[in-house]
Amino acid sequence: MKIEQIKREVTISPETLTRITALSEELERNPWLRNHLKRCPLCHSNIADRKVALYKELVDALYKVYIWCGKNRIHEFETKDIKGFLDKSNYARFGDLVRFGGIVYKPTGDDGETHKASFGINMSRAKEFFSGQREIPVQITLNQITNEIIDAHYVKIGDFPKLINLITAEGLYDYEKLF
Repeated sequence: MKIEQIKREVTISPETLTRITALSEELERNPWLRNHLKRCPLCHSNIADRKVALYKELVDALYKVYIWCGKNRIHEFETKDIKGFLDKSNYARFGDLVRFGGIVYKPTGDDGETHKASFGINMSRAKEFFSGQREIPVQITLNQITNEIIDAHYVKIGDFPKLINLITAEGLYDYEKLF
């Protein structure tokens, strides 16, 4: 439960609120304490840092989506539009790509908000990655309290041999040649 939510929903003394705020701030900035406790002493939520990793099938699917976007001259879509390129795991994890290198992003609608299952591909960054000119993180560590990336391990396309073989056999898809 966020401190702002506690302030709105619970009647507590100012002294207790000060202690809760101090604990929350300490947990946000102290990784040893967060990872040692593993659970928030107040609400029992998991607060240990979490590792999230890409896997080769998701990167392969991203390449197929990149080609599809280029052929259709679009760069924003909903997951239902691309589900033919994704198996069940890739469909569930596609949103994780937002955290990995800025290739996939969450576009904002006319209302200024992001919407569930709505994504976009930065086509120039995707092209740079698939041509070996850009590194992306393959594993990140998240602070679960602030949702910030606190560590990342970067790789280039060469670390995905199956995709390299496909790109070598078919040639790198270049969306800019269509325009």
